[in-house]
Amino acid sequence: MSVRPGADALIPPTLLDLEARLERAFGANATPAQLAAIDARVSAAVAVPRPAARRVSRPRHLWRAVLLAAALVVLGGAGTTLLSLYRGMGGDGYRVAWDHSTKLALSQVHDGYRVTLEAAYADAAQTMLAISILDTATGRSRGVMIYGADLTDEAGRTYQMSSGGSTPADSSSSVNTVWYETPGDGTLSGTHHFVLTLPDIGVRYVAPSFSVLPDDVPAVDPWRTVAGPWRFAFDLAIAPGIRLSPAAPATANGVTATLESILVSPTTVRLELTYAGLPDDGSSWASVATVLHNGERLALGASWWGRDPIVGQAITTVTGTDIASGSWVVRIDELVGDGPRGQIRLEGPWEVRFAAP
Repeated sequence: MSVRPGADALIPPTLLDLEARLERAFGANATPAQLAAIDARVSAAVAVPRPAARRVSRPRHLWRAVLLAAALVVLGGAGTTLLSLYRGMGGDGYRVAWDHSTKLALSQVHDGYRVTLEAAYADAAQTMLAISILDTATGRSRGVMIYGADLTDEAGRTYQMSSGGSTPADSSSSVNTVWYETPGDGTLSGTHHFVLTLPDIGVRYVAPSFSVLPDDVPAVDPWRTVAGPWRFAFDLAIAPGIRLSPAAPATANGVTATLESILVSPTTVRLELTYAGLPDDGSSWASVATVLHNGERLALGASWWGRDPIVGQAITTVTGTDIASGSWVVRIDELVGDGPRGQIRLEGPWEVRFAAP
């Protein structure tokens, strides 16, 4: 693991021992019997057939227990503050959001747990909140995190949670980011009044590790819920976006893909496509996609599929732009789905081109 130059390089190397710090904060060694039981549960879960998607939108389920990303970097230690840890929690789009965020520093304490709404950012495509949690009592917890955060505005619009991340600063504090889809299909801008409510938080209490439990005793989940609510009211400006409606089609292998819309914002670009001619018995579609803007390839983030009633796909990028004009190319090299007799693979390419004024 390398250390970026600048302020982060001042962190002692011992604090970058990721495996050891995660073990102290979250983990413990499972016995072979417990590992076998976990494997059996996972195998049973993945064997359940996946339901067909229903509409093109970000997932509606509540973001819960997002403990660690695949490559979590722990930056806690002497001389660091919770606010300083937000610098390295995301990529280019996140850094734009953080650099242009409104620093709020709103805090509430319930049952000895201080929740602080550190900062907020919003544009026409997505909204980001930075939330810190601190256990003010010493020695009673080995981890704290967000379980859910409900966001509404003055018009009663609900901001649907789309993703989030959590980084432990130490055993009693964490920094968290929560992302929402901004409602209004790219039309919202200007200053709005928001209310954020955290009904509860997750706390990992100090408890024996798995290794001290007999093999025939199931492991106990050390995470518990601490009820709030923690509630914050604040005003925030929404940066405007640009929405394009190209309705540009491309056909291959009997399937027509149509680029219906492009929403351009400072932190992400969201493209929505529909597909006609896909097999009726296909579901759980995925694509191999490339997006170019003025010849520059945009790194892709998440993708969502649905059926309402036609099959559609939403593709997002991990960076945004302030410029929507110029050439856009969306290339789908392959479509892969599930069929009644196994996997369905449709070869492309579908290459949709559009020139924005």
